[in-house]
Amino acid sequence: MSSQQDNQRVEKDRCLVRQWMSDPSAEPLVIQYGRSYKPRDVLWPGWASIIRQNLRSLLVLIAGVIPLSSCKVVIYRLLGMKIGKGVFISPHVMIDPLYPELITLQDECVLGVGCRLFTHEVTATNFRLGRITVGADSVVGAYSTIRSGVTIGEGATVGFDSFVNRDVPRGATVVGIPARVLDGREGAD
Repeated sequence: MSSQQDNQRVEKDRCLVRQWMSDPSAEPLVIQYGRSYKPRDVLWPGWASIIRQNLRSLLVLIAGVIPLSSCKVVIYRLLGMKIGKGVFISPHVMIDPLYPELITLQDECVLGVGCRLFTHEVTATNFRLGRITVGADSVVGAYSTIRSGVTIGEGATVGFDSFVNRDVPRGATVVGIPARVLDGREGAD
């Protein structure tokens, strides 16, 4: 059972999330919570929001297995993602079902097979929410993971199976876990 103080804190955090969502230039939002309430209390205040979230998750799951990129683009746009012209989304790409509207895919970018874009993270004590932008003409390699709050610059390349936890400069190639910029001497065979 939650106390009056817990209820006030949950309501304060709900307001904080709403304010953050309305500011497209905001840095990632981190909310600390304790044993008395969890992120679900902030994100899904009632049954209607739980049902809506489950339907969104189902649509994201369906889009993930559809082989045609053009069909995926239509579904993701319906869910609020900002998707430019000529974007290609490979099969089995995992888009965060919680907040797909926080993802922007600019013109002509490519998401490789099985890559993952997560706009939220949960730890034992924190909830993090951040926007993801994949710049025009960029390529996110197969099975790579993009963390919340990351911007991949225009014309950048994320190598196969990389974990990107910070911004990628325009035109750069990043590889590894965590991803690091290739400096040109490491060979680009």
